[in-house]
Amino acid sequence: MILFCAVCSWFSVGTILIPPSGSAEYHFREWKNGDPPQPWRLDRALALNPRLTRAWIARGLEAESHGDRPRAEQGLLRAARIDHTYLPRWTLANFYLRAGDLPGFWTWARGAAEMTHEPYAVFRLCWRVSGDGKQILERAIPTERRVRREYLNFLVSTGRLRDAEPLADELSRTVGPGDVDSLLRFCDLALARFEAPPAIAGWNALAEWRLIPHGRFTGLTNGDFSLAPLGRGFDWRPRSAAGAALSFAAGEMSVALSGRQAEALELIAQYVPLYPGSSPEFRYRARTRDLKDITGLSWNFVNARTGAVIASTAVPASPGEFLERVLAFAVPPGCDLARLILNYQRPAGSRRAEGAADFTSLRLTRRSPTSDRGGIPAP
Repeated sequence: MILFCAVCSWFSVGTILIPPSGSAEYHFREWKNGDPPQPWRLDRALALNPRLTRAWIARGLEAESHGDRPRAEQGLLRAARIDHTYLPRWTLANFYLRAGDLPGFWTWARGAAEMTHEPYAVFRLCWRVSGDGKQILERAIPTERRVRREYLNFLVSTGRLRDAEPLADELSRTVGPGDVDSLLRFCDLALARFEAPPAIAGWNALAEWRLIPHGRFTGLTNGDFSLAPLGRGFDWRPRSAAGAALSFAAGEMSVALSGRQAEALELIAQYVPLYPGSSPEFRYRARTRDLKDITGLSWNFVNARTGAVIASTAVPASPGEFLERVLAFAVPPGCDLARLILNYQRPAGSRRAEGAADFTSLRLTRRSPTSDRGGIPAP
């Protein structure tokens, strides 16, 4: 069925709108689909509608393909003057890059980043042009907070921790709700790279602005299990494991073992900065239900970089009531970041454990040596 629209003078064939033969859109489409393209069609489209952005871009790129850079630049700049959206700016950034005009590239790359809600293509292009993170931040990243937050996300997702640090520090000064995920991503990358100080700075900024349910970092986070773990930053990171279940309620963490869990597994962990050469004490309260004397459960401090166990304490059976346990240990030289892990390991000669254990009141007293704090700033 063919319908004629008297208002717009466009034909409709089914659901496809066809521009009238005398319109700028018609001539632009005929130029675009022509084989070979007919230049007069493009000229006619611009004569009928001098504000047809796509036609000016097409004229500029066509001129560039024929080696006429001045005419190409003229057409693309005309498109950008008419249309202040993303496409003309992005096209100009690429044009100046191909021309070897870096000042022009930086100007229009910055303009393109301002106008898109998904600026990752702009960021990737900038890093193809320059490996200097400071130069990119100064010349191509707009001051708009949304864009700078997206750029931080880009740097984190591509593993550029050092380049992300100045931007994370900047955003940390006035943190808003929209920054929470970005700063937690930064914190997680820093911890994955075993860099405690920047992770602590990002975490504390979120805490100071009350955007996470924890205070400034002081040792163990959420040691009383009063809040469900975030699974990020310095909070607990539960691990999903078949045959084992974790639950959190009324200030306790409960671990239920079905007897069908793996012979060895990690149940929950938390990153913990340490002072090399210090002698901290770890305290916790626990009770067990239906577990034998040797439960297979243990708390372990593991060097985050090497995976070497620094200290370990088995969780003994204590049915009926909570009992406090204490683990004192020495932090080896060079170890400023550990993971505190609750592990299960089937005891030799025994069946897999079946029962439960409850934990509460976990605390870490961090006693730094008098002569050297190992480079970790006091929280």
